[in-house]
Amino acid sequence: MRKKLGIYRGKLFSFLMRKGVVSFGGMIVGLVLLVVAFMGPWYAMSLGGALGMNGHVGFYLTRMEAKGMFNNQDLSISVGYADAKENAQSVGVNVESFTIMENAMYLTLFAIATTLIAIIGIAAFVFRLGTPKIMKYVGGSFALLTFVLALAPTLYVMNTKFSENISGFWFSQSTFGVTVTGGPGYAWYLMIVVAIIALICGVAILVKKIVPETTSSEKVTPPTDT
Repeated sequence: MRKKLGIYRGKLFSFLMRKGVVSFGGMIVGLVLLVVAFMGPWYAMSLGGALGMNGHVGFYLTRMEAKGMFNNQDLSISVGYADAKENAQSVGVNVESFTIMENAMYLTLFAIATTLIAIIGIAAFVFRLGTPKIMKYVGGSFALLTFVLALAPTLYVMNTKFSENISGFWFSQSTFGVTVTGGPGYAWYLMIVVAIIALICGVAILVKKIVPETTSSEKVTPPTDT
Protein backbone atom coordinates (compact mmCIF):
# COMPACT_ATOMS: atom_id res chain seq x y z
CA MET A 1 0.00 0.00 0.00
CA ARG A 2 2.78 2.42 0.95
CA LYS A 3 4.63 1.55 -2.23
CA LYS A 4 1.57 2.38 -4.33
CA LEU A 5 1.09 5.69 -2.49
CA GLY A 6 4.73 6.54 -3.17
CA ILE A 7 4.26 5.81 -6.87
CA TYR A 8 1.10 7.94 -7.03
CA ARG A 9 2.82 10.82 -5.25
CA GLY A 10 5.75 10.62 -7.65
CA LYS A 11 3.43 10.66 -10.65
CA LEU A 12 1.47 13.58 -9.22
CA PHE A 13 4.65 15.58 -8.57
CA SER A 14 5.92 14.79 -12.06
CA PHE A 15 2.59 15.89 -13.55
CA LEU A 16 2.58 19.17 -11.64
CA MET A 17 6.16 19.97 -12.61
CA ARG A 18 5.53 19.07 -16.25
CA LYS A 19 2.46 21.27 -16.50
CA GLY A 20 4.02 24.25 -14.74
CA VAL A 21 1.48 24.23 -11.90
CA VAL A 22 4.24 24.62 -9.31
CA SER A 23 5.53 27.77 -11.00
CA PHE A 24 1.98 29.09 -11.19
CA GLY A 25 1.41 28.47 -7.49
CA GLY A 26 4.81 29.88 -6.60
CA MET A 27 4.08 33.19 -8.31
CA ILE A 28 0.75 33.45 -6.50
CA VAL A 29 2.60 33.01 -3.21
CA GLY A 30 5.06 35.65 -4.35
CA LEU A 31 2.20 38.08 -5.06
CA VAL A 32 0.77 37.57 -1.57
CA LEU A 33 4.18 38.18 0.00
CA LEU A 34 4.62 41.32 -2.11
CA VAL A 35 1.35 42.75 -0.82
CA VAL A 36 2.35 41.96 2.76
CA ALA A 37 5.75 43.56 2.20
CA PHE A 38 4.13 46.65 0.75
CA MET A 39 2.12 47.11 3.94
CA GLY A 40 4.80 46.12 6.46
CA PRO A 41 7.85 47.85 8.00
CA TRP A 42 11.05 47.89 5.95
CA TYR A 43 13.30 49.36 8.60
CA ALA A 44 13.13 49.98 12.35
CA MET A 45 15.12 52.07 14.78
CA SER A 46 14.98 51.94 18.58
CA LEU A 47 16.18 54.69 20.88
CA GLY A 48 16.72 54.35 24.61
CA GLY A 49 18.68 55.78 27.50
CA ALA A 50 19.18 59.24 28.90
CA LEU A 51 17.67 62.57 27.89
CA GLY A 52 14.17 61.18 28.17
CA MET A 53 14.44 59.15 24.97
CA ASN A 54 12.80 55.78 24.76
CA GLY A 55 10.99 54.91 21.59
CA HIS A 56 10.66 53.16 18.29
CA VAL A 57 10.71 54.51 14.74
CA GLY A 58 9.40 52.39 11.87
CA PHE A 59 9.87 53.06 8.17
CA TYR A 60 7.14 51.86 5.83
CA LEU A 61 6.92 52.40 2.10
CA THR A 62 4.20 55.01 2.47
CA ARG A 63 4.78 56.49 5.93
CA MET A 64 6.94 56.80 9.02
CA GLU A 65 5.72 55.80 12.47
CA ALA A 66 7.25 56.94 15.75
CA LYS A 67 6.10 55.88 19.20
CA GLY A 68 7.49 56.34 22.68
CA MET A 69 8.98 59.02 24.88
CA PHE A 70 10.98 61.78 23.21
CA ASN A 71 12.23 64.88 25.06
CA ASN A 72 10.13 63.87 28.09
CA GLN A 73 6.96 63.92 26.02
CA ASP A 74 4.80 61.06 24.85
CA LEU A 75 4.88 60.88 21.09
CA SER A 76 2.91 58.76 18.66
CA ILE A 77 2.88 59.81 15.04
CA SER A 78 2.12 58.15 11.74
CA VAL A 79 2.68 60.49 8.83
CA GLY A 80 3.58 60.38 5.18
CA TYR A 81 7.11 61.26 4.21
CA ALA A 82 6.08 64.59 2.74
CA ASP A 83 4.84 65.71 6.17
CA ALA A 84 7.43 63.88 8.27
CA LYS A 85 10.37 66.23 7.69
CA GLU A 86 9.34 68.56 10.51
CA ASN A 87 9.54 65.75 13.09
CA ALA A 88 12.49 63.87 11.62
CA GLN A 89 15.25 65.88 13.25
CA SER A 90 13.78 65.50 16.74
CA VAL A 91 14.03 61.70 16.59
CA GLY A 92 17.44 61.57 14.88
CA VAL A 93 16.21 60.47 11.47
CA ASN A 94 18.00 61.22 8.21
CA VAL A 95 15.57 63.12 5.97
CA GLU A 96 17.26 61.79 2.80
CA SER A 97 16.01 58.31 3.68
CA PHE A 98 12.44 59.46 2.96
CA THR A 99 13.21 59.77 -0.75
CA ILE A 100 14.78 56.32 -0.72
CA MET A 101 11.66 54.79 0.79
CA GLU A 102 9.42 56.50 -1.74
CA ASN A 103 11.54 55.17 -4.61
CA ALA A 104 11.40 51.69 -3.06
CA MET A 105 7.61 52.02 -3.01
CA TYR A 106 7.49 52.64 -6.77
CA LEU A 107 9.78 49.67 -7.45
CA THR A 108 7.56 47.46 -5.30
CA LEU A 109 4.45 48.60 -7.16
CA PHE A 110 6.16 47.72 -10.45
CA ALA A 111 7.07 44.31 -8.98
CA ILE A 112 3.41 43.70 -8.11
CA ALA A 113 2.42 44.59 -11.68
CA THR A 114 5.01 42.29 -13.28
CA THR A 115 3.99 39.48 -10.93
CA LEU A 116 0.38 39.78 -12.06
CA ILE A 117 1.44 39.62 -15.71
CA ALA A 118 3.69 36.62 -14.96
CA ILE A 119 0.80 34.81 -13.25
CA ILE A 120 -1.47 35.46 -16.25
CA GLY A 121 1.18 34.21 -18.69
CA ILE A 122 1.98 31.08 -16.70
CA ALA A 123 -1.72 30.35 -16.15
CA ALA A 124 -2.32 30.61 -19.91
CA PHE A 125 0.58 28.21 -20.48
CA VAL A 126 -0.64 25.74 -17.86
CA PHE A 127 -4.26 25.71 -19.02
CA ARG A 128 -3.40 25.86 -22.74
CA LEU A 129 -4.92 29.27 -23.40
CA GLY A 130 -3.43 31.06 -26.38
CA THR A 131 -0.15 30.06 -27.97
CA PRO A 132 1.84 27.98 -25.43
CA LYS A 133 5.23 29.20 -26.63
CA ILE A 134 4.26 32.87 -26.36
CA MET A 135 2.58 32.42 -22.97
CA LYS A 136 5.61 30.53 -21.72
CA TYR A 137 7.98 33.37 -22.58
CA VAL A 138 5.59 36.02 -21.28
CA GLY A 139 5.21 34.25 -17.93
CA GLY A 140 8.89 33.41 -17.55
CA SER A 141 10.21 36.78 -18.67
CA PHE A 142 7.96 38.76 -16.37
CA ALA A 143 8.78 36.41 -13.49
CA LEU A 144 12.47 37.21 -14.01
CA LEU A 145 11.59 40.90 -14.20
CA THR A 146 9.85 40.50 -10.85
CA PHE A 147 13.08 39.02 -9.50
CA VAL A 148 14.96 42.17 -10.53
CA LEU A 149 12.30 44.57 -9.25
CA ALA A 150 12.00 42.74 -5.92
CA LEU A 151 15.74 42.57 -5.34
CA ALA A 152 16.49 46.16 -6.43
CA PRO A 153 14.66 47.97 -3.59
CA THR A 154 16.18 45.69 -0.94
CA LEU A 155 19.69 46.61 -2.12
CA TYR A 156 18.65 50.22 -2.57
CA VAL A 157 17.35 50.49 0.99
CA MET A 158 20.30 48.53 2.32
CA ASN A 159 22.66 51.30 1.20
CA THR A 160 20.65 53.99 2.97
CA LYS A 161 21.56 55.80 6.18
CA PHE A 162 18.37 56.16 8.19
CA SER A 163 20.21 58.00 10.94
CA GLU A 164 23.19 60.33 10.88
CA ASN A 165 26.67 58.91 11.63
CA ILE A 166 25.62 55.26 11.78
CA SER A 167 28.01 52.41 11.15
CA GLY A 168 25.89 50.37 8.75
CA PHE A 169 22.52 48.93 7.82
CA TRP A 170 22.53 46.87 11.00
CA PHE A 171 23.91 49.04 13.76
CA SER A 172 23.98 49.71 17.47
CA GLN A 173 25.75 52.71 18.92
CA SER A 174 25.68 54.86 22.02
CA THR A 175 26.16 58.62 22.16
CA PHE A 176 25.80 60.78 25.28
CA GLY A 177 24.03 58.02 27.11
CA VAL A 178 21.54 57.33 24.32
CA THR A 179 21.66 53.93 22.61
CA VAL A 180 20.39 53.75 19.05
CA THR A 181 19.89 50.44 17.27
CA GLY A 182 18.62 49.81 13.78
CA GLY A 183 17.91 46.99 11.39
CA PRO A 184 15.56 45.83 8.65
CA GLY A 185 11.92 44.98 9.32
CA TYR A 186 10.19 41.80 8.20
CA ALA A 187 8.98 43.41 4.94
CA TRP A 188 12.58 43.84 3.79
CA TYR A 189 13.26 40.13 4.31
CA LEU A 190 10.04 39.20 2.52
CA MET A 191 11.24 40.99 -0.60
CA ILE A 192 14.32 38.76 -0.68
CA VAL A 193 12.06 35.70 -0.44
CA VAL A 194 9.91 37.06 -3.28
CA ALA A 195 13.01 37.58 -5.44
CA ILE A 196 14.12 33.97 -4.88
CA ILE A 197 10.65 32.61 -5.64
CA ALA A 198 10.37 34.68 -8.82
CA LEU A 199 13.81 33.57 -10.01
CA ILE A 200 13.04 29.88 -9.49
CA CYS A 201 9.59 30.08 -11.08
CA GLY A 202 10.83 32.14 -14.02
CA VAL A 203 13.71 29.81 -14.86
CA ALA A 204 11.54 26.72 -14.32
CA ILE A 205 8.87 27.87 -16.76
CA LEU A 206 11.36 29.06 -19.40
CA VAL A 207 13.28 25.78 -19.53
CA LYS A 208 10.11 23.72 -19.61
CA LYS A 209 9.46 21.87 -22.83
CA ILE A 210 6.14 22.33 -24.52
CA VAL A 211 4.43 18.96 -24.51
CA PRO A 212 1.85 18.62 -27.30
CA GLU A 213 -1.64 17.72 -26.25
CA THR A 214 -2.40 14.03 -26.74
CA THR A 215 -5.83 12.97 -27.77
CA SER A 216 -7.12 9.48 -27.33
CA SER A 217 -9.33 8.02 -30.00
CA GLU A 218 -11.28 4.85 -29.90
CA LYS A 219 -10.82 2.43 -32.72
CA VAL A 220 -14.03 1.82 -34.57
CA THR A 221 -14.38 -1.60 -36.17
CA PRO A 222 -15.90 -1.26 -39.60
CA PRO A 223 -19.02 -3.32 -40.14
CA THR A 224 -18.57 -6.56 -41.99
CA ASP A 225 -20.81 -7.63 -44.81
CA THR A 226 -22.75 -10.72 -44.14
